[in-house]
Amino acid sequence: MALFKRIQNSDRVQRWMSGRLPRTRGLTLTQRQIFIFLTGEGVLFAVLLLVTFIAGINYANNLVLGMSFFLGSVLIVTIHHTFAHLSGLQVEVVDVSDSEVDGQSQYRIRLAPTGRRPHLQLRLSWQGQTQMIEVLAESKVISMTLQTPTRGKILPERLTISTVYPLGLLRAWTYVYFDQPIWVVPKPLANQLPSSRAHSSEDDAAAERVVGQDEFEELREFVAGESMARISWRHLARGQGLLSKQFSDARGREQLLDYGQMAGPDHESRLSQMAYWVQRLDQAQVAYALRLPSAQLEVGLGAIHRQRALRLLAEQP
Repeated sequence: MALFKRIQNSDRVQRWMSGRLPRTRGLTLTQRQIFIFLTGEGVLFAVLLLVTFIAGINYANNLVLGMSFFLGSVLIVTIHHTFAHLSGLQVEVVDVSDSEVDGQSQYRIRLAPTGRRPHLQLRLSWQGQTQMIEVLAESKVISMTLQTPTRGKILPERLTISTVYPLGLLRAWTYVYFDQPIWVVPKPLANQLPSSRAHSSEDDAAAERVVGQDEFEELREFVAGESMARISWRHLARGQGLLSKQFSDARGREQLLDYGQMAGPDHESRLSQMAYWVQRLDQAQVAYALRLPSAQLEVGLGAIHRQRALRLLAEQP
């Protein structure tokens, strides 16, 4: 088994497989994509078959020879049935979720038969995880979790689909290389946001007031449950009733996230800091723009804008 894997992973074999099994979004398995060989039990069966045949010839025993021919025919018929339970299987990508560094991406795949015969005992192996499908009689979507250790564009490793049905003597398998990439965004890194706006205007009209602690905003009637420290005792002493002091902070309506102003010591940490503030500003409903060494994103807000911003961070060289 170790020798087989070593041969399988050799450069020459990998080049041959790249030509025979190119990356794709989906395909229907045919004879070109399916490989078949004996399992461990199948090797023992073949040895038994050979010993039986030699014994039948040596002792001129027709009964033993008949048994060897019968076992040989079983093996030949099994080749056909094992191959048939992969042939015609349709495999395609449904969607892929973006991820962050050291996170996980959900890769959803649709499996569907193209004929009337169901596919039995399908085994899917990908990055050390395995899923078994006992009976596939209709279209089915499965989700596989893939690790994303590095930022950027990741093309997934090969997906192995195999079956040993019906007798376990032979294993038919194929490798599927998907061309749908996983985009891995930087892992958010908390930092202090440099005071820069998407526009250079410094007047008060370019800012909005939000609940805070810095500047006095207004007086309003005291609401039960508020802090006693907010009560305006001076107005109470004047008989003007129980009033509560409200404070606010100034916040720019449009924030510029500039790569050049991030304080990170290296490229990746700066991108991580920008990813952190993309999420923070999105949660706070503050419009923002991005300025990167090789790209820019105009001011915007919302889920689609956030996805575009994070994708730009992931695409940075």
